[in-house]
Amino acid sequence: MSLGLSEDRNRRRKRRQFAGALFRWAVVLAVGAGVGVYAHDVGTDIAQQQVSELKVHLTEEIEAGEKLRAEIAGLQAALRTERDKVADWSSRYEAEVPSEREKLILRAVRERLDNGISGDRILAMIAITRDDVACEPLGPSKRFIINNEIDQGANGWVSFADGAVTVTGTGTAARNEANQPVAWFDPGQPVTVNFTHRGGEVSQVTGLLPVHHAVAVGKVEYRFSVVAGPRAFVLVSGESCRIS
Repeated sequence: MSLGLSEDRNRRRKRRQFAGALFRWAVVLAVGAGVGVYAHDVGTDIAQQQVSELKVHLTEEIEAGEKLRAEIAGLQAALRTERDKVADWSSRYEAEVPSEREKLILRAVRERLDNGISGDRILAMIAITRDDVACEPLGPSKRFIINNEIDQGANGWVSFADGAVTVTGTGTAARNEANQPVAWFDPGQPVTVNFTHRGGEVSQVTGLLPVHHAVAVGKVEYRFSVVAGPRAFVLVSGESCRIS
């Protein structure tokens, strides 16, 4: 009988042990499941937060890109405008600012006006000036002495075309080694050459040699070149051009 009781107690103990073990495993599984669910929920929240942050960042980048593109477009438009302005001013400069040749012509006209030549006469001469006129030499070159502050002597003039034009000139006296003025002019300094027309009208040109000048008398244009000659002298050559 005692043996039966002992076996019965053993069976009850084993059942209790099994039930306890089963309960512990159930608790472990429940805790594990809870942790899993919690981890899943936390992971989902984190992922959603990251997605939201990425969306915000992407939106900001898109807006920044659109702003940058707008700024680039504005700069390109401004650059085109400035290029158009530069092209316009360049065209105006080329059209309105005289070339070096035109500056020389304007300077010559101003010199004639300053020397008393009437503007109407200058305009008339410009109107009749042509490149296809027939010209003939005025003969061999002639020479005369350029007067200066030391020498105002003879041989200070020459004439052409039977006195139609008389040429005279003045300059600056040259200096010797002692820096004293001498009787002849210094060809390295500007000279003033006077062209007196028949009737008394005078046109004048000042500059370094050689000097070139044209004089109109009636329907004939006389073109002269004045170059340095032997000491104290200049040489004058010319041609006459019939103006039709």
